[in-house]
Amino acid sequence: MKNRKMIFAMVAIFLVIMIFFAACKKKGDGIAYVTDENGVQLTDTNGEPITIIPETSIITITDGNGNVVTNENGETETSIYYKPQQVVVPVTDANHEAVTGENGEVLTTLVWFPADPTTTAIETVTVTDSNGDPVTNPGETVTEPNGDPVTEPNGDPVTKPGTPVTETTIITAANKSFSKTMGGTTGIDEAVAVVPASDGGVFAAVSGSSKDGMFQSISDTREIAFAICKYDNEGNLVWTKAFGSKSSVSAEDICETSDGGVIIVGQTRAKNFISVHGSEYDAFIMKLDKDGNEVFRKAWGGTANENFNSVKEAPDGNIFAAGFSYSQDGDVEALSIPKGDGRAVIVKFNSNGEQQKAVGIGGFGDYFADLAIARNGDIFAVASMNVGSTQKDYKIKGLTDAGIFRFDKDLNLSFGKVFGGTGRERFEAIAVTDDGGCVIAGASTSSDGDLGAAGIKNKGGEDAVIAKFSGSGSLVFVKSFYGNKSETFKDVTITSQGYIIAVGEAQSATRDFITIGNQGGKDVFVTRFNSKGDFISAIGYGGSGDDSALSVCTMTNGQIVIAGSTASTNGDFGQMSPASDGTKSVAFIKTVSF
Repeated sequence: MKNRKMIFAMVAIFLVIMIFFAACKKKGDGIAYVTDENGVQLTDTNGEPITIIPETSIITITDGNGNVVTNENGETETSIYYKPQQVVVPVTDANHEAVTGENGEVLTTLVWFPADPTTTAIETVTVTDSNGDPVTNPGETVTEPNGDPVTEPNGDPVTKPGTPVTETTIITAANKSFSKTMGGTTGIDEAVAVVPASDGGVFAAVSGSSKDGMFQSISDTREIAFAICKYDNEGNLVWTKAFGSKSSVSAEDICETSDGGVIIVGQTRAKNFISVHGSEYDAFIMKLDKDGNEVFRKAWGGTANENFNSVKEAPDGNIFAAGFSYSQDGDVEALSIPKGDGRAVIVKFNSNGEQQKAVGIGGFGDYFADLAIARNGDIFAVASMNVGSTQKDYKIKGLTDAGIFRFDKDLNLSFGKVFGGTGRERFEAIAVTDDGGCVIAGASTSSDGDLGAAGIKNKGGEDAVIAKFSGSGSLVFVKSFYGNKSETFKDVTITSQGYIIAVGEAQSATRDFITIGNQGGKDVFVTRFNSKGDFISAIGYGGSGDDSALSVCTMTNGQIVIAGSTASTNGDFGQMSPASDGTKSVAFIKTVSF
């Protein structure tokens, strides 16, 4: 998910601040009025308009190749870039009266200026080579106290590591934001995955039970079906393809392939969808090309139950799928799983969907929830390790722990460890970091064990937690984001600038959620941390129903896109089509701007 960067020449120009602020306020020179997303001016508790002196820069406009754009007179085209800023404003009720807290204090919230900011960002980033490795300046020569250079045995001078080469870039142009609901209106639908497309758009997978909308073409479906949708970078639907059966067919994850197609994995027991190995569920893997045409569809499993929860394409074109298996025959036979037992599994397929190798970890009740692939082809995976598991290799500290594993491209295990306390750890997502480590995201009820040792104390229900591990498996940091109820991270991604973006669902409106609140039931929340795990900002979306973010990705232009489900008929998900009736959920995708 590497952003396309456009190199530009930038001249920083600050707006002239008028000598008398009052005069500025009257004339509006250098002053911007803060508005909500509908363009309505926001006022303070005295009814005065809230204003801000915006931070701006003049940037040179460049094309996709980084070439300066000129007008018909040969003059360089420029544009004013408004840096997004958060502004503290009072919370008001329907009568525009200030809302106060228990002690009479005026409650405040944060809004953005501009009200609908783009994700345009001026950043200094590290220059990388064709392999994605940092380019460095020549290092200084190491010298003796007398000033003579220190040399290698072959006579070459010893040098210090060079500093990274950096460049100033415009990460993304001002792209349109979008918010879409998907699925139908007669069932329960949710967007289970969203991934970037190399042409600038996104692919989304919608799992659901509706018989109308995008599921109209398979309206005879009586159980869960799925649809794959392709959107361009402005949220316009390019194509959609639905798949289903009178028996259950469920998509769990998707990834783009190097040729612009999309891989889908999940599970099914529908014999008219795929040739399954018996009467129970098989995992499946299928591919669509860039236009949505089916390339292949294959089952993986035996006569017991299998499922794939996650899929990724490796740099060499091979495909890795992760989940669980309880079979002893069929495609699983080589794993030699004892009867009545199970394994968390990762399977390597070639680009045609043919199995190359499989590996099993753990025991009964264990499963891989997610996997990620590093630039060198190594596989990082996060698993759920159950206290009732039959495995003996890893000591489980509580009801369930997170298992963190690293494999090479041939599925040889580099390390495996468990992470948790005496409560329940539920980690469902993993992402690799540029320094060779990984970040996992999920939820925890523990205040001891690995959590307690890192200073994490549970604050009630499930607390949302992220944890980073080095490339060798050592814990780097653990951070929690919590309120007084339950919240959990469902997915995580790392931006090209190194920010950690974690998304999920929450019922809380206190503590860490005080600035974003809660509109009823579960709300979507999106958090941003820096590479050290320090919290930077959070955004909440919701209505009076249950809303959840299940997936997050970064588009090639830098915009963050989230996907999930909403059962709200108002708030941030009101006035959308298709819409929830308040009892059945619809799927959604939505851009997020920090």
